[in-house]
Amino acid sequence: MMASEPAHEPFGNVLPLHSSPENRSGLVLPQDLDAEQAVVGAMMLSADAITDVGAAMDPADHYRPAHETIHRAILDLHDSSQPADPITLAHHLGKRGELARIGGATYLHTLIQAVPTAANAEYYAEIVHEAAERRRLIEAGTRLVQAASTRSTDAQTLRAAVLEEIAQLTVDTAEAETDTAPAGPPNPLYDPHPGLVRPQRPGPTPHPDVFCGWVGETVRELDPTTEADPVAVLVNLLSAAGAVIGRRPHLMVGNDRHPCLIWALTIGPTAAGRKGSATSTTRRVLAEAMPDFFGPEHTPRGLNSGEGLIEYVKDDDSDDPTPASLDKRLWVLESEYAVTMSRGRREGSSLPGVLRQAWDGDSLGSMVRDSLKATDPHIAILGHITPEEFRAKMQDSEMAGGTYNRFLPIFCHRNLILPGSRGASPELVANLASGWRTVLADAARVEKVKFSDDAWDLYCHKVYPALSDDSAGGVIAQFTARAAPYVQRVAMVYALCDHTDTITEQHMRAAWHLLNYARASAVHLLGNISGDPKVNKLADAVRAAGPDGLAADQIRRLFKNTTRADRDRLTAELLDQPGYVRTQRPGKGRPTTVITYVG
Repeated sequence: MMASEPAHEPFGNVLPLHSSPENRSGLVLPQDLDAEQAVVGAMMLSADAITDVGAAMDPADHYRPAHETIHRAILDLHDSSQPADPITLAHHLGKRGELARIGGATYLHTLIQAVPTAANAEYYAEIVHEAAERRRLIEAGTRLVQAASTRSTDAQTLRAAVLEEIAQLTVDTAEAETDTAPAGPPNPLYDPHPGLVRPQRPGPTPHPDVFCGWVGETVRELDPTTEADPVAVLVNLLSAAGAVIGRRPHLMVGNDRHPCLIWALTIGPTAAGRKGSATSTTRRVLAEAMPDFFGPEHTPRGLNSGEGLIEYVKDDDSDDPTPASLDKRLWVLESEYAVTMSRGRREGSSLPGVLRQAWDGDSLGSMVRDSLKATDPHIAILGHITPEEFRAKMQDSEMAGGTYNRFLPIFCHRNLILPGSRGASPELVANLASGWRTVLADAARVEKVKFSDDAWDLYCHKVYPALSDDSAGGVIAQFTARAAPYVQRVAMVYALCDHTDTITEQHMRAAWHLLNYARASAVHLLGNISGDPKVNKLADAVRAAGPDGLAADQIRRLFKNTTRADRDRLTAELLDQPGYVRTQRPGKGRPTTVITYVG
């Protein structure tokens, strides 16, 4: 709420910035002195607050001239990599002859005491900015009233003045709307909520419909207990569930038999991706539901060669085969999938060919060892990889279009900050495991999976034409070439996990949106052909800055009409490109974080 300005006798020389005869005659313009004090006080307490405030307001938004003077002085110090604490700031203002005008050094300490918490600096700045916007509207209206009241002003001139005022008031809003990326449908699992701290997401967000049915309910139950990305937990559940269910349930796509095998690459930064957290969250629930499956025999690690994979599921021709040799189900987990991809590129490697056979659900054999074969295997693979590794490997179109278009690329990022989390409670894990135990056992008994009329109509008339469009071209089109049959596989697993042998419209829509998210992940990670002009603008500025790099304040000035969230998105997308890194630039004070191009 905006309050009228209280009298502060000790600092009576701190006068209102915007004043006119009408204002002095009694009209109190919108203002919030407490918010202004909190803004500049927070900026003195935290360098991060300086960047946050810069995203929300301009120094001229302050009502009191002293606060604008202090604000600009803080920015001067920050730009020169100097601390902006009260002592340094008082010295800086004193050298410029402005210390007495703002109320003296004592007032700077008063401002710090007025800050409830520096973490809310951007919120305080938004209050100040809103008050300034209201004052500008009032002042514009006052000018128009004065012009209309002057008899010497003709109607045509008055109309021109009105249009000019309106154009000036709307230009900033129009620029901000142009610079802001279009938002997707709201997703409760990613939207801010009271009591939840969600980091800024640098990439795409999945459509909320992907979290449907029993799989989606499980993700929602587990979400508050883990920092993992909900969509990463989702694909872990779908992939692991398909592996546990086995090869009996299937559907026909043309003349090809498709089992419920889902292969995925969860792609995220080493620290912020939380790829391992997504897998451990999934495994904890499903391992309690099906403990016999989640052991080394069925969840191996380390794909060294095609022969090594076959070894796990090879036929046992002895008179008394072991149970393990008869159960050909695997959920292969690879935490360093870039290493696996490199092994597959070695000359003479059998791994790519064996992987292609495994995705198809075909029997496996080795050209090196005639006796090594595996009949009717059922192998799902889930790999973890960083964006840098993913881009490097996907430069080879043969890899993308041959073996690795069997994988769904899923961008993931930490979704919550839970410093003291102990994970899901034993009671929650037991309850979810009980449901999954029944779901997986019943699904394994299904034979051929069917489509409801609505689901088939949706697939034929909307999904298939959309997923068959290869207009993107290049590596992205190759990587997503199997999207049309893959969407049926994903819909099948959704349905089986919902205790049904029939794919409904809900399952088809969820699978469609998940495939769309996989494609959006590939575009985000590999780059789109058309490109983002704002990312290009930022890249040009970083290159022009040379070895000194581009600091956050310089990026803010480069995109002055954008929000902090949009600037963070642009920076994150640029850092995903080869050659752009975040480094430290030494200064007189503490080092400044900058973006540089290292080639």
